[in-house]
Amino acid sequence: MFTSVKNNIRLVLIVVLLIAVSSHARFSIMVTKGVINSICTKDKRLSSLCFEVLKPTSEIAKLDLFGLTKYLINYQSRNLSDTMKQLKLFADNTTDFRTHNMYTTCIEDYDSALYYNQYSLKDLAAKDYDGLNTRIGGVGPEMYACSDGLLTVKPIPQLLIKKCNFISDLSSIMLVILEYFIRNN
Repeated sequence: MFTSVKNNIRLVLIVVLLIAVSSHARFSIMVTKGVINSICTKDKRLSSLCFEVLKPTSEIAKLDLFGLTKYLINYQSRNLSDTMKQLKLFADNTTDFRTHNMYTTCIEDYDSALYYNQYSLKDLAAKDYDGLNTRIGGVGPEMYACSDGLLTVKPIPQLLIKKCNFISDLSSIMLVILEYFIRNN
């Protein structure tokens, strides 16, 4: 009789463990080549950039979708910070009042995007996918606003516009990952 109770307890523990592992597994889909392919072929416009950014490396191969999203938010934040430093240099080195104001406006846009990223990480940790969607989605309009403003600067700073587009495209890739993440949960 004691053996039967012991076996039943083991069976209950195994079932509970399997339930816990399966619910955790939904949040930890590993980033395989198949997952990357599925993500990167979702938006044809971003396909080549997506494959370039998510190319299988030893670092990415260790990540699940949660970790990949965190990795991309941090990657985007580094790009935002680096480009904001360039914008500050341009603003400090121009004598044209209008151009200076345009760079200053872009700096504010980049600062807002960094703010969104800071809270995106908190939303991700809290598994607040609606908040995460809103914040990741908020970066794109900030970049478009900056890019549109930069088009009025003479000469047009093409490199900065490319950076705006790249950062915005990273947000689009993260939104596809978020959709994939939620769809598989």
